[in-house]
Amino acid sequence: MTPWKYSDDSYRDYTRTAWNESAQKYTKLLRNLEPYGFDLLARVDPKVRERCLDIATGPGEPAMSLARMVGLDGKVTGIDLSDHMVELAAGAAKVRRIPNAEFRVMDAEKMDFPDETFDLAVSRFGFQIFTNPETVAKETLRVLVPRGRIGVAVWSTAEKASAIHAVVGPMLEFAEPDETGYLPTPYELGGPGEMVKLFEDAGFHETKEVRKTHTMAFKDEDEYIDVFVEGTPLGHSIREEDPPVQKKILSRTRENLRRWRTRKGIEIPCECVIVTAHK
Repeated sequence: MTPWKYSDDSYRDYTRTAWNESAQKYTKLLRNLEPYGFDLLARVDPKVRERCLDIATGPGEPAMSLARMVGLDGKVTGIDLSDHMVELAAGAAKVRRIPNAEFRVMDAEKMDFPDETFDLAVSRFGFQIFTNPETVAKETLRVLVPRGRIGVAVWSTAEKASAIHAVVGPMLEFAEPDETGYLPTPYELGGPGEMVKLFEDAGFHETKEVRKTHTMAFKDEDEYIDVFVEGTPLGHSIREEDPPVQKKILSRTRENLRRWRTRKGIEIPCECVIVTAHK
């Protein structure tokens, strides 16, 4: 393969395309992500009547859970770069009869909201995929009211986020980096204090970090690949490689998953980092 060249615009377009492509299958992963969303909401303690923002809402969570917590006098707006995700979120809110949640296609780096619009902002696994997470943090600070709160969950480091590293490890081993040797990973903000520093540099205060681990469950290796790989941009990235490389990545992924096989299927732990702060 010819080496590709990383740029902010190309990465943003790539992100939108890849998430649009995997949107429908991503919904199958939601049951495994749900516990992390509950942990995140418990840390930010949403209150009745609050106006909340869910950044990179995907198919609408934790926005819809948040909407139930703030009540009908509160309001939640979920934003996402992927129009397919936003369509899924809006459809799910209608089916679940959640009238106080709305969803908009929007780039989190350029939020189309006035200053001091929201009391609370959350993001579940959004910050590690933003092109410029520092810009998103500053934009969030702008749209929060004085003393407004933010809470985000990001994946931990490779050795702690086993459910992700099962496939990302082989990708890092076999995939083609860009011309500078760079390969994006989902762990870029998962190290100790990394998200804390990002928030503090953006102007947030009273920043706190906790770590939570949950077990992700899959029937077998095939379901893991169908849901976790094909239901996220990881599948898109793998398909961009030459067929022999694709085969090596998936073969090594299956080998890695064997370690986590139980009588019930694949049960694999994954740690996340939850960071909260005030404006």
